[in-house]
Amino acid sequence: MKEGWERTELPTSLDHRQINEIIKPAFPGKRVIAAERLGTGFSNSNYKIHLEGSAKPYVVRVFRGKGEVADKELAITQLVRQTVPVADFIYVDTSLSTFDKPWAVLEWKEGFLLRDVFKNGTAKDIASAADSVGSILANIHGYTFPESGFFGKDLEISHPYSMYGEHFLSFIEQSLFYNECGKWLGEELTNALWSFCQTNSSLLSENKETPVLVHSDFNGLNILMQHGPTGCSVSAVLDWEFAFSWRRHADIANMLRYEDDGSIFEKHFIQAYQEQGVVLEDNWRLLSKLEDLVALCDMLNHSTIDTPNRVRDLQRLIARTVRC
Repeated sequence: MKEGWERTELPTSLDHRQINEIIKPAFPGKRVIAAERLGTGFSNSNYKIHLEGSAKPYVVRVFRGKGEVADKELAITQLVRQTVPVADFIYVDTSLSTFDKPWAVLEWKEGFLLRDVFKNGTAKDIASAADSVGSILANIHGYTFPESGFFGKDLEISHPYSMYGEHFLSFIEQSLFYNECGKWLGEELTNALWSFCQTNSSLLSENKETPVLVHSDFNGLNILMQHGPTGCSVSAVLDWEFAFSWRRHADIANMLRYEDDGSIFEKHFIQAYQEQGVVLEDNWRLLSKLEDLVALCDMLNHSTIDTPNRVRDLQRLIARTVRC
């Protein structure tokens, strides 16, 4: 699960003085007495901070871009907070007046990563976690949009997006034969992937479901869990920076990317998802794998010799998909 992946962007590194300067508008007269960089993110940078005279910690989140990611995450949080556990925004500054990057203060959510349940949890822990994660994903997908695409500031579709059969094949062809993806895969795997996509691409055109809110990075590194009387449950869904309007299979694929077909987690996850009233196609697993190939190929297109762990993992995932 992206273990050992290299960052493609250097993290924003802040010392105590810089953090104190940044948070002045959010906490006038308060001083940061401790700060710890949170290291799971691959794009934005997060710090857990403690303020003098306060027992409650907070998160300072520094965003990439010029404010569009911060605006989108804030809008999504406000949209879903009644049905999806999220970290509330306490203060947002996209003006670049106090710091050269957009930043925000978020509430601190207690919990442990779903990744750690996969690593160290019992079968009961994994099953209960899957139940909770499946239900929460169904809630996320309960938010629909009139068309597919990428969000603007107020979650309007500012850039329409289509990856149906013809567009899907065009993207895969470009990735394999003109961009970097095919170079990393080698001739044999490139040809196997191209054949797999040509055989199955029509299935994407046949699927005409209503576009939903897609987290687009829905995996064990972005989901906090907590222990409760019925086992593990979701404490918060984090990091909505890549969210957009699209088909539900993209999130299902992301969550199950490292799972074997028919695993304990998959069974409980899908069952809980469907128990929320969602009807999945009989071939949902194949549709999800096709959706995930777009993400996997895109990540390989943007990989370099400086990201060998990432490249090896993506090669393995693609090989497993086309040879299933």
